[in-house]
Amino acid sequence: MNDRPSIWNGMFNTWDEAASAAALESKETLQAFDTSRWMERQESMLSSARSGVSPRFTNLPLLVGAIGARSVVDLGGGSGWTFELVSHSNSAALDRYTVIEQKTSVDAFSLSFITDDRVEFVASEKNSVGQLDSVDILYSNSSLQYFPDNGFLAQLVFACTPDWILLDDIQIALGGEFFSMQHYYGAEIPCRFFDVNSMVEEIRNLGYELKGNWEYPASIGGVLEPTLGGRVDTKHDIGTPRSLLFEAV
Repeated sequence: MNDRPSIWNGMFNTWDEAASAAALESKETLQAFDTSRWMERQESMLSSARSGVSPRFTNLPLLVGAIGARSVVDLGGGSGWTFELVSHSNSAALDRYTVIEQKTSVDAFSLSFITDDRVEFVASEKNSVGQLDSVDILYSNSSLQYFPDNGFLAQLVFACTPDWILLDDIQIALGGEFFSMQHYYGAEIPCRFFDVNSMVEEIRNLGYELKGNWEYPASIGGVLEPTLGGRVDTKHDIGTPRSLLFEAV
């Protein structure tokens, strides 16, 4: 158990409850992923990756090398920094790397790859995700918890029919799925904690078999206290974040 102050606040039964509480707490603060602080962080991560230093852990370069992947869709890929790490780690460069991000990030970072036609940025707010080509890997690192459910993930699976799905840094709830808020420099972000068994079953129903389930090496952990309502529990344990790997059946 981690005794550091939690970056999360409150426990809620639904996404809507968590989102309403986050909006109330944030008041007039910009949505966290639109702030200059977030953009500066992503720019720094891209610069670090381009120098060959990983700004956070990712299993993607290992998987790309292991299966000889040539194409990736990266859900929540930020500034595209993971593409740079894959390129540094593998002698056979990817042919196609698609970053799915919200429009503010697309506008901010697509120009960073203007001379590299292998990299494409697609805004998640647009219907263009349905026009994606098939890929070897669908990847996500620490982004699915910011979606209310797995509906958008399922859309991507149907659109790009990946051979493999790799999900890094899945936040785990030990007592069943719940929702909370994450502190981010004055803004509160609604977020989701996953029940692993339910998550695996949902992706199995999309036509994929679980091939790996291991610890993601960036544990925060801790205990949440419902200071802003929601559940009646006095606390809820958070498990070690996980990485999940699936292969198409």
